[in-house]
Amino acid sequence: MELRQFRYLLSIAKEGTFTAAADKLFISQSALSQQVKSMEEELGVSLFDRSGHRLKFTEAGKLLHKRAQRIVKEVDGVRTAIDELEELYRGTITVGVVQTVNAYLMPRVVSFFSSQFPDIQLKIQELSAPEIEQKVHNHELDVGISFNPTVEQSLTFDALFEEDLLLIVNSNHEFAEKAWMNVDSLDKQKLILLPEGYCTRRIWEDCVSETKISPEVQIEMNTISGLLAALEKNITVGTILPALTMQMKVSNGLKAIKLRDPIPRRTVGLLWRNGGYRSKASKKFAEVVKQKYKEIQQEK
Repeated sequence: MELRQFRYLLSIAKEGTFTAAADKLFISQSALSQQVKSMEEELGVSLFDRSGHRLKFTEAGKLLHKRAQRIVKEVDGVRTAIDELEELYRGTITVGVVQTVNAYLMPRVVSFFSSQFPDIQLKIQELSAPEIEQKVHNHELDVGISFNPTVEQSLTFDALFEEDLLLIVNSNHEFAEKAWMNVDSLDKQKLILLPEGYCTRRIWEDCVSETKISPEVQIEMNTISGLLAALEKNITVGTILPALTMQMKVSNGLKAIKLRDPIPRRTVGLLWRNGGYRSKASKKFAEVVKQKYKEIQQEK
């Protein structure tokens, strides 16, 4: 099989149909179908279930797709490495970022990085922490921005900063004038939180477990902007989110209260594959992330 056939396979998987994939690849549908048929004949198996509106991989197709992702990524990495021998910054960096960090940090990072390195294509994916770990491990991401500790043992964690979680409330909430509160003061309080499985929620649940309190989770929402917007007209509930969330425009008018005994805290950092090649471009990206975080801290 040829490298271009692997790229064809990846495009079909992404687009869902031969027609859409052929359009993206700038080849005819018949030519693409012939390439897939050629791969199937070479392997002696069917790669796709063609019975529905969208193509689905067979078990053999899933296996080949996973390997194709790694092969194409490795080849692209070699090309990037060769470019960098000549000090040419170009290519593609694919980054997975957890929602909270993506919301308040990535706009600055992307804006600055793209202006400094216009020949490098940045692909930013907002994902959950477990998804990021899996995709970095599977060579689907060059680098992840997530939390420590990690579940996947094949990854290296490069700490960027620690971040406290705060209680955020409407300015008319009964706690709005407080600067600090003990976690156990939130017993029986109504909260709106990110769903279970999110790192922010997991850290908060660990604090709750330590203090043996029972806050009432009234609402779950899977976006930070949604949580903060819900507080605008609700003076009876609060939410638990990272401190830098207060840098977002949607937080204007809301109040943040520090928590202690215990202080809910998380460590944000970069995830790399153990022993994996780190391009100069990806290292530069990491430097920019650190730089922009420091700038935000200095503005506070």
